[in-house]
Amino acid sequence: MNLRTQISDRLWEAIASAYEAGNYAHAVLEAVHVITEVLREKSGLDGDGNQLVGQALGGDSPKIRLNSLQTDTERNIQKGFESILRGMYSAIRNPRSHESASDKREHADAIICFVNYLLTVLDASKEAFTVESFMERVADPDFVDTTRYAELLVNEIPQGRRGDALIAVFQQRRALPLQKRRSLIDALVRGATDQQVASLLAVISDVLRVTNEPIDIRTTLQFMKPEMWPRLSEPARLRIEHKLLAAIRKGKVHPDGSTNEPLATWANDFLKMFASREDAASIMYVSLYSDDAERRQYIASFFFAQLPAVCTTEQEVKRIVNAIASAIRGGDQHVRTALLRYIDIFPDAWQKALVERLQDLTDKDKAAHILPDGTPFLTADADDDIPF
Repeated sequence: MNLRTQISDRLWEAIASAYEAGNYAHAVLEAVHVITEVLREKSGLDGDGNQLVGQALGGDSPKIRLNSLQTDTERNIQKGFESILRGMYSAIRNPRSHESASDKREHADAIICFVNYLLTVLDASKEAFTVESFMERVADPDFVDTTRYAELLVNEIPQGRRGDALIAVFQQRRALPLQKRRSLIDALVRGATDQQVASLLAVISDVLRVTNEPIDIRTTLQFMKPEMWPRLSEPARLRIEHKLLAAIRKGKVHPDGSTNEPLATWANDFLKMFASREDAASIMYVSLYSDDAERRQYIASFFFAQLPAVCTTEQEVKRIVNAIASAIRGGDQHVRTALLRYIDIFPDAWQKALVERLQDLTDKDKAAHILPDGTPFLTADADDDIPF
């Protein structure tokens, strides 16, 4: 018998070297190893031997299904095939792995042909999880945007396939309402291995290294968490940082409320992770010192809450506090409103410095705001909320 013509190309490639050298026992081992590879690929599991077989084919909801499992006959076929594969490991692979063994060619041919049959059955089987079916659920208009629902979906994904699911969601991000899938993305990242996250970041880096499409950059920033930014490839990071900082430097809010640089506003939470963070800090205080009210409003509207995370050195803090105080002294209501809104989350040192610099603009009996320590701050005007 010409074994080469009786089995699949994949199986022959796996055993050819050992088989043609006359090492038939090793050829049998290589054949069973192909079964292991297929089980891992289709189930997303990392196990081996009988444990892998049981996890992939056993239980009420097997990860690999030979049929619909609706009738007793179908369920018996599933259980029988599981038993056959268990026997393949126990009676065929393990003795040849643990002891010195030799096989005659005709015996090896019979076993390898049977392995080929088993692989044919596995190839025709259905995976309980597929990326395609998962993405249908992600795109479901009735998707429930809660942590619990997201965790339930992620728990259905075999550990070995979660990286594939992450990359699939990223690749479809332009078609998804990302703000309503944040809980899912977070659950996928938490449930993925470090290597799976690294693979995702490699894909993201490839996109950011070359794209000039604002929608690509915006949806990528929506998709990512700021903590992931330093793990991108350095060329991709520096390129996008340069692009975003250039936009912030030119950013303005027009009288109608629109902005000339909407893309850069998506970078606000990422600035603290930028390799060029110092440049971002410089842009912030230069913009707040600007004579152009629309530039000051751009910073006040989109970046004020992030200022303490961006301006971290003593010199940067001094400059940004002075810039804020200068804008308020100049009558900038947008900066004033932003400061009153966010000052409670500013560090104590920032609060103290701002209180000192604006002390003469504060009427203790008509305070616009009361700080957490009870200190009155600025004088209320007709547009301020009551600070109590």
